[in-house]
Amino acid sequence: MHEIYAESEWEVPQILKRLDAAGDIYFDRVSQIEVPSWSKGRVALVGDAAACASLLAGEGTGLAMTESYVLAGELHSNGGDVLEAGKAYEARLREFLEEKQQSARDFASSFTPKTEFGIWLRNLATHFMIVPPIADLLMGNTVKDDFELPDYGFE
Repeated sequence: MHEIYAESEWEVPQILKRLDAAGDIYFDRVSQIEVPSWSKGRVALVGDAAACASLLAGEGTGLAMTESYVLAGELHSNGGDVLEAGKAYEARLREFLEEKQQSARDFASSFTPKTEFGIWLRNLATHFMIVPPIADLLMGNTVKDDFELPDYGFE
């Protein structure tokens, strides 16, 4: 790593010095799941396993609940036919979640700026995210959902 990042600036030289003294190092990857089908046979994927919508925005739990509700509703509507319910579940949500995934990809670079100015700008924007009109201006509709839950007649 010293060789790869030897010419880097900003905080990198200090990080490399501390890296040598670290007992262990943890790396993680920000990723997004995309699968061609959310169900096969009697198995259906929901939440991040089906379609990780946002990379770092924390939408996974809410969307998993929406997906679970729709899957349960489609099981109910299809008389328990798991194969048909899986197809209907995906047909109802696929376009919505693909749009969410694309929006996340479009916005991903803001989480990992490549310049000192970019970091400053990201931090400034983050500071102002607590002000609703500014958050709306910065985020637009990226985390707002227009998906209307179907009424499956559950009681």
